[in-house]
Amino acid sequence: MSIPILTARGVVKSFGSKGWFGAGDAKRAVDTIDLDVNEGETLAIVGESGSGKSTLARMLLGLSKPTSGDVSYCGQPMGGFAAPDWAAFRKSVQPIFQDPASSLNPRMRVDTTLANVLRRHRLATRATLDTAIAELLHSVGLDPVQFHDRYPHQLSGGQQQRIAIARAMAVRPKLIIADEPLSSLDMSVQAQILDLLVNLKTSRNLGLVLISHDLNVVDAISDRIIVMYLGKVIEAGPTKQVLGHPQSDYTRSLLAAKLVADPHIARQRRLAIEATMVKHPEPI
Repeated sequence: MSIPILTARGVVKSFGSKGWFGAGDAKRAVDTIDLDVNEGETLAIVGESGSGKSTLARMLLGLSKPTSGDVSYCGQPMGGFAAPDWAAFRKSVQPIFQDPASSLNPRMRVDTTLANVLRRHRLATRATLDTAIAELLHSVGLDPVQFHDRYPHQLSGGQQQRIAIARAMAVRPKLIIADEPLSSLDMSVQAQILDLLVNLKTSRNLGLVLISHDLNVVDAISDRIIVMYLGKVIEAGPTKQVLGHPQSDYTRSLLAAKLVADPHIARQRRLAIEATMVKHPEPI
């Protein structure tokens, strides 16, 4: 059996400090999480705002150190990484952020943004750079002639996210960690970006960690799911099993909140949420 790309064991992330007499007031944003991410699979992490999803994503990306526990890349604990290990990790695990506009340098044209990545990782020479940029733009559905010299403010939200995806794909990663990559986009654009991510994942056998609160998206593309509440894992397993036969009241309340076109069904689900939240379960 192959080693997972990323592994988390007993990961805790606390915020806050001790008081004058050593009494702690630290709060656990992530509380004792275990997970594996395998090559070629889509793992969804879902939960309401404040459940710890983004904090967990930052630790998986190596942008934040766990308070305790370990995150490992291909079996090697990231806490013991040297500079060459971090270089390999940064090429293999790439982020896609929620707000594409804030993730792009407003002073850089599209071609400069992509060229910087290709040069830094020595993935193109001066002779092949223009061709490599054109191929990246084609791969995300953008015309290189039309878009290579544009600045981020000259792009729509969907086009900005496509550039962000092209930048992530430039280093040929093994794994993409996408934190709410659709939430800032219009519904019609969301479908296009979702199709793009699925096509890239399938064609390149990518692993994908999808942080989301949209269970319709999660149900459509994920293989496994982790449900978080107050930093803890409430429920985990194959997506069809968890969403089809939820075992916790919290997961049922999330399912009841899914958007539906019929207002009568929406009202019934809202009443179900209210009834469930009255007896909200403690995380286990």
